Amino acid sequence: MNAEKILREYATGTRDFSRTSLVGINLFGADLLGVDFSRSDISRANFVLAFLSKANFSGTKLTGARLGGATLNQAEMTNANLSEADLHGARLQRVNLFGASLALANLMDADLTSADLRNVNLRGANLKGAILTAANLREERGYPTTSLARANLQKADLRGANLTGVDLAGADLSGANLSDTTLVRANLKGVNLINAIMKGVQLAEADISEANLTGADMTEATLTRANLSQSKLDKAILKRASANRANLSSASLVEADLSSGIFSGADLSRANLTRALLRDASLVDAYLARANLTEADLTRAILEKAEISGAILMRAILQGTTMPDGRVHS
Repeated sequence: MNAEKILREYATGTRDFSRTSLVGINLFGADLLGVDFSRSDISRANFVLAFLSKANFSGTKLTGARLGGATLNQAEMTNANLSEADLHGARLQRVNLFGASLALANLMDADLTSADLRNVNLRGANLKGAILTAANLREERGYPTTSLARANLQKADLRGANLTGVDLAGADLSGANLSDTTLVRANLKGVNLINAIMKGVQLAEADISEANLTGADMTEATLTRANLSQSKLDKAILKRASANRANLSSASLVEADLSSGIFSGADLSRANLTRALLRDASLVDAYLARANLTEADLTRAILEKAEISGAILMRAILQGTTMPDGRVHS
């Protein structure tokens, strides 16, 4: 079946083109609202600038397809194969991609607002500048977790998205907006989060070890039991962050702002906190053995029951600080 026949039949009211072989078909700019291409083979097809809202691509093979600038709002794309497809600038608002493969796909500047991206393979995908506001990527019991390992998410908008349990190992999230995003139990090992906006982000029990969070704004972030060991957080902002029992061992927090943060029971052993701001921070029962607190500002910080053996406190500001023995430093 060729493009002319599809357009002709669509114009007469036909919508069902399921289970059809349309490899390499050219439907550039076509208006196919609500069309059904489910379980078809449309590999390497040209849908650039096409209007495909509410279309059905369930189980469809779209490998290498060109969908740049296409409108796919509310389309049904469950279990579709979009590996290496080009969706640059595509509109995918409220699209259902549950179980789909988008490995190595180009989603640069795509709009995936409120999209269902559960159980999706996005390994190596390019999502630079993509909008994923309120998208659902959370882990689903009985299904593999969504994979964004080594994906490019530079300056992506992930505000309010649910990425519970998602695999983002090695991904590039530099400059991304993750405000109020849920990343509970997510794998963020080795990620690039330089200058990321992470206000109110939920990272409880997440693995963020060996990550680069230089300059990241994590104001009021939740990091309970998160693993940040060996991560780089120089000049990061963690004001009013909640990091009870978090692992920050051997992390670099040079000039980081941890003011009014809660780090009760946290492991900060061997952490570099040179010139860090810890004003009014709670470090009750924290483990600071061998930590470097040179020139750190601990004004009114609470170190009650904290372990500070071997810690370096050279030129640290301890005005009003509650020391491990309960004594308030004057």
